[in-house]
Amino acid sequence: MKDTFSKAALAFTLAGAGMAMAQGPEVTGWYTVNASEFAEVVEVTGGTPITTWPTLGRPNNGGGVSSPTLSDIQQIRYSSNWVYVNASGLASYTMGPWYLDLADTQIFGNWPADKNVLARIPRSPTPATGTHTAVGLGTVGLMVNGVALFNNLDSFSYKNSSAQDLPGMGGDGYWHRLAIEEAPSFDPANAHQPTDGTYHYHTNPYGLRYQLGDNINFDGNAYTEDTVGPTHSPILGFAFDGYPVYGPYGYGTANDSGSGVRRMVSGYTVRNGSNGTTNLTSTGRHTIPQWSSTTYGHSVTLTPGQYGPNVNGAFPLGRYAEDYAYLGDLGFTQGTIFDLDQYNGRTCVTPEYPGGTYAYFVAMNADGSPAYPYMLGGQYYGVKSGGSVGSVGESTTTFFPVPSAVEDWFIVD
Repeated sequence: MKDTFSKAALAFTLAGAGMAMAQGPEVTGWYTVNASEFAEVVEVTGGTPITTWPTLGRPNNGGGVSSPTLSDIQQIRYSSNWVYVNASGLASYTMGPWYLDLADTQIFGNWPADKNVLARIPRSPTPATGTHTAVGLGTVGLMVNGVALFNNLDSFSYKNSSAQDLPGMGGDGYWHRLAIEEAPSFDPANAHQPTDGTYHYHTNPYGLRYQLGDNINFDGNAYTEDTVGPTHSPILGFAFDGYPVYGPYGYGTANDSGSGVRRMVSGYTVRNGSNGTTNLTSTGRHTIPQWSSTTYGHSVTLTPGQYGPNVNGAFPLGRYAEDYAYLGDLGFTQGTIFDLDQYNGRTCVTPEYPGGTYAYFVAMNADGSPAYPYMLGGQYYGVKSGGSVGSVGESTTTFFPVPSAVEDWFIVD
């Protein structure tokens, strides 16, 4: 009886297994299972998934897909120092719908686009010494499905003279608004896109975690956390300093793989007077935390023209990144009441790095809600040398898909 195995599939299984033995997770850890599937979106809750969608005719809107487009990772190449990843930037789970309001009555006007991503990730990341690079806005890393990882901000900061949050250089740059304020426009997988169509995550990427088996349930409409007997989270992506980003669960003791698995606890706490923080509700937003002073080069004590808004219903506590203080700056030691440092990671062992690595983790509260700073802090832990590139520019080895010449070695009759 003739075998029914796909020649290409078997080739990748065998050849890929051999290459994987010699390569690290930065080469082998990408999500390629659905690389041959078209990306699709759903326009409204309960709607039918579609593989083409509109741009709404906006001249500056790169969103929209006019012909079916492949999802996830399309190619992985590597050299001795770099991994190069090609992707569409579109996920293989059904993306959308997106709304402007929590009642899901107003359609969000932006659509995801094929971004034709080519990203370069360093294979041997290096811890930064001295000044650490601020993560900045836009794409700060790449998830293993090729979707962009954005930082924890939404580009707005408070303008004292007009008493409002303004985008870009319009704000004063002392009180940075968090991306969680945009949560109504996130789809069920916890992602959305600006007018240029860059589909991205700011916080806990539920849809990707479900695909990777990272302690998530899905009922066809909503994702929920499965906290019963959690397993160690997989790698969800790589920051542009080359260090991996894991889901929210790690070993209880950083360097002991036999210490059990539990949720990693953020190193940040809201400035409400607890844990030695300033009570911003009482004092007003007149000082910024030490981590923000270090990141942006501002004095901790602000002048009246730099003050943030008083804490109230319009500007609640937790709206801005500076509403949070790092516990390490308040005299607490990492590994005691918190796990993750000011960059939102720790040095530890993981299933993929039994010898140890620095790793970022998704920060999540005990109830499953996002915890500041979500995935990366205000600065990279390592030297930021990766990013988007226009071309490869050096000799590389292809890891995925397996070259046709290799496939032909494994013909099964």
